[in-house]
Amino acid sequence: MNDALHFLKKKSGLFYWTSFVLLVVMLAYPLLGSALVFLVMPEPGTMVILSRFDERLLVPYRIVQVAGQVLFLGLPVFFLASLHTRQKQPFSRDTLRFLGVGRKKPARGLFTALLGLLLLQPFIYSVIEGIAYLLLHAGEIGRAILKAAEQQEEFLFYLAGADSFPEFLVVACIVALVPAFCEELFFRGFVQRNYVESLSPARGVFLTGVLFGLFHFSPANLVPLACMGWFLGYLYETSKSLVLPIGVHFSNNLVSLVALQLQRKDSEAVAGTVTEGSIDGWMMIMATAVSVPLFLFAMKRFRSLFS
Repeated sequence: MNDALHFLKKKSGLFYWTSFVLLVVMLAYPLLGSALVFLVMPEPGTMVILSRFDERLLVPYRIVQVAGQVLFLGLPVFFLASLHTRQKQPFSRDTLRFLGVGRKKPARGLFTALLGLLLLQPFIYSVIEGIAYLLLHAGEIGRAILKAAEQQEEFLFYLAGADSFPEFLVVACIVALVPAFCEELFFRGFVQRNYVESLSPARGVFLTGVLFGLFHFSPANLVPLACMGWFLGYLYETSKSLVLPIGVHFSNNLVSLVALQLQRKDSEAVAGTVTEGSIDGWMMIMATAVSVPLFLFAMKRFRSLFS
């Protein structure tokens, strides 16, 4: 045990240890998720027989979504962090502080962070539209990547559909709150914190953002997801509080969920379809040109709050 703790004190050891844990999670998460789907099937063998959008599979898929996030991302972080803090209790105060939970004035800068999220949206959507345009003209490989992204979004459309306000609250917990909490615990609280310590703040935030994008297994959305990861990483590195990236991550997920529900209400909407020119290009360019300087100013203001 002492040898392991001594290994984690070295920058190289900390880097390799964190990378090993990350690799295990990246490989095991989809495999164990598939195993959980099989376990919660309504009847043996239904996974083979039923369509993945069958109503009988909706509850099992939602259970797997929550269980996968909590069991494979959220809970293990506390035990991993306790190795660094040398605490036998994984939920001790020292372990929570190591992750960035429980600091004083956690809401400081939350308004500025949410403003930054709002100002970042035109740039993110411009990136999404630009990548979609390039993939549409990139031959069979590009169209295959777009098709995979559409199928992934169609599945999210199916998973997050709600026909009543109580169901919407349940769905909000499943696809907005739980992922925000568990993914930020793992990627910012554990991975980024260790990479920043073993590499440097800039390289740690950059690498974690890229890995955050890769974790979602969507090549078409890798760049916008990485951009969001860099933004969340900046918030965490500047404030040292996990509450801020969790709050911003949840807000982003919740707004996306509300937009999805509005899309469901539109009888002419096609779930998850990525189309060229879905947003006027010049309007988005103009919005981005205005919002980016404002975003940089907001982030400068955010940093000043913690200096």
